[in-house]
Amino acid sequence: MLLDQSGVAVLPQPVEETVQACIQIVQHPEDAQVLAAAWSSDIDYFVTLDYQHFLENPALIQAAQFPIGTLGDFLDWFRTMLKSYPH
Repeated sequence: MLLDQSGVAVLPQPVEETVQACIQIVQHPEDAQVLAAAWSSDIDYFVTLDYQHFLENPALIQAAQFPIGTLGDFLDWFRTMLKSYPH
């Protein structure tokens, strides 16, 4: 029910140019596919537990157009968003 109400969606396959750009950032082809799909979509937050390729990647943190963090980081961010949402 939570997933249904949250608006979670399966993203389309990203274009190869975006995938190649993401490979340069994360240095891992499979992770680049995931990042490219996120990059090509209008996401609000990128949740991951991959410290090596995402969370501790300075090039990605600098280039990303969206926040990146763990589930706990996301929940903190989401709570902040809810507090600023007009009632």
